[in-house]
Amino acid sequence: MFDLISIGTFFKKNFTRKDVLFVVGLILLYLATRLINLEKFPIFSDEGIYIHWSKVAWHDASWRFISLTDGKQPLQTWGTIPFLKLFSSDLLLGARMFAVFTGFIALVGMFTLLFQLFGKRAAFIGTFLYVLTPYFLFYDRLALVDSGVNAGFIWILFLSVLLVKKRRLDYALLYGLVGGLALLAKSSAQLFIGLSAFAPLLLLEKKKSRFVRNSLNYLVLLGIGAGLAIALYNIQRLSPFFHYVAEKNTTFVMTFAEFKAHPFAVFFSNIQLIPVYVLWELGWISGLFAAAGIVVLFKKNWRLALYLSLWVILPFFSIAFFMKVMYPRHIIFFPTLLIIFATVFIAHLKNKRVLWTAVVVFTLTVLYFDYTIVFQPAKIPFPPVDRGQYIEGWPAGWGAKEIVQFAKEKSLEKPVILLAEGNFGMTGDVLDVFVKTGDAISIRGYWPLEKAQLEENQKDVGKNYVYAVFSHKLEYPSDWPITRIKKYEKPGNQSALLLYELQPLKHE
Repeated sequence: MFDLISIGTFFKKNFTRKDVLFVVGLILLYLATRLINLEKFPIFSDEGIYIHWSKVAWHDASWRFISLTDGKQPLQTWGTIPFLKLFSSDLLLGARMFAVFTGFIALVGMFTLLFQLFGKRAAFIGTFLYVLTPYFLFYDRLALVDSGVNAGFIWILFLSVLLVKKRRLDYALLYGLVGGLALLAKSSAQLFIGLSAFAPLLLLEKKKSRFVRNSLNYLVLLGIGAGLAIALYNIQRLSPFFHYVAEKNTTFVMTFAEFKAHPFAVFFSNIQLIPVYVLWELGWISGLFAAAGIVVLFKKNWRLALYLSLWVILPFFSIAFFMKVMYPRHIIFFPTLLIIFATVFIAHLKNKRVLWTAVVVFTLTVLYFDYTIVFQPAKIPFPPVDRGQYIEGWPAGWGAKEIVQFAKEKSLEKPVILLAEGNFGMTGDVLDVFVKTGDAISIRGYWPLEKAQLEENQKDVGKNYVYAVFSHKLEYPSDWPITRIKKYEKPGNQSALLLYELQPLKHE
């Protein structure tokens, strides 16, 4: 039964005024680390795609499921729309605010989970670790779905623990609602729901009859919750593009037929990459603390330690065997689990001086990483795969905003046409993020953008300024009808965004 008085009594009983100040301090620290310079980081190619989808879905209700055309679930698109409305003057900022929002949901989930499992002290410590962990700091500031996936992971884990302990229908329905939203974010939520089936490990006891009865009750409730989640997921069947989700998954995950033919095709590569990706962006000291925390937890509560360990081990080997394409953002839930184990280690340090030393050591080891994310993105010490994605490679959007600003200034004289190399993500969608309603700027995306496409648009030169924007190569043939205006260098000098002016037709 919902009772505000009971809720108020619970908080009054468990939290002092000093605790409230700690909570406020953590929230302010979270907001500061997520909001400062939020729009300064260069737009990433995939952000341009998500924002384009959200713009289309916002203005045309018949395209609410537009993301399914690329096999992506629609929650990111839907969730971004309200923030685009609120921040219509800066769409990139608005889209990233949705990630800040989902990150905050993850933060609340982390506090709630740790409070439920280990008490108030651990909740404060773990939440602090979450706020400063580079992995979460970065993805909570980017207009991608991964922050939301992590939030779904945390709440599914928490609700599985709550459901197995309480075995109540209302918790099962809440579990189903959260699970359904997570499934609408990304297919990996299926794995989280499946792992919940192991929660009866928390009920293990000598009296087998009671264990079996309670386990069966839990599994029935879990089935109800999972059924509700699947029902919400099937909302996507309203779109004729729903089948693309399964097709898209095969791009990243091996089918069973592929696995049967080549069971170790990606295993030996992935088994090395997973720990490197996780520990690099998590912070190596957190990995050491997590290893110690697993040992501590097995001594304190082996049932819970076993359950949480399965959430690490089973996904680890599943991903190692089946994941064909993997980036650090795809495995963001691993750092969450390691932060939980690291919290166990720190929270169980009896000597306060040692405890504070551990917290300070953690803070110092991530401080430079965090500083660069917020203030000097060109220097973020990512592993090479993410340096290439977000900083140095063609998907990094250094110069895109400046090109559109240049086009806006020229459009005061006459309309501007931007010919973009790439009609999906980089470069067309990325440029479109910075074009506002009313701007005399049109974008024409081509893939590939070559001499034939350039000559096709020469007829528009004169009445319009026509520019070509290239992102995939540094040099172009001299016989193309273009003149370079500016080269926007990216860190590392491996790629650049190039702005050319299209020459008018030559009349013989």
